[in-house]
Amino acid sequence: MADSQVPINMSVFATKLKNAAWHSKPSWAVIATEDKAFDQAMLVHMAERIGAKITKVSGSHALFITRANEIADTIDDAAKTLATN
Repeated sequence: MADSQVPINMSVFATKLKNAAWHSKPSWAVIATEDKAFDQAMLVHMAERIGAKITKVSGSHALFITRANEIADTIDDAAKTLATN
């Protein structure tokens, strides 16, 4: 995992979007309840702000590694939801 980490290019945060996808498309968020990298309140606030369907999973910041089944289930749920619309 360490090999995949790269420094953040801070300039991306200055880019103004005209049509953010979450304004018109459904969103999902998986929040790790044991995440020490990000504040839980901030993560929930951001997810609620975009109207995301929130799934909370017990685990650390790297859920895609440690809780891959729950992540896959969320992706599957999203795909099935979108397929029926």
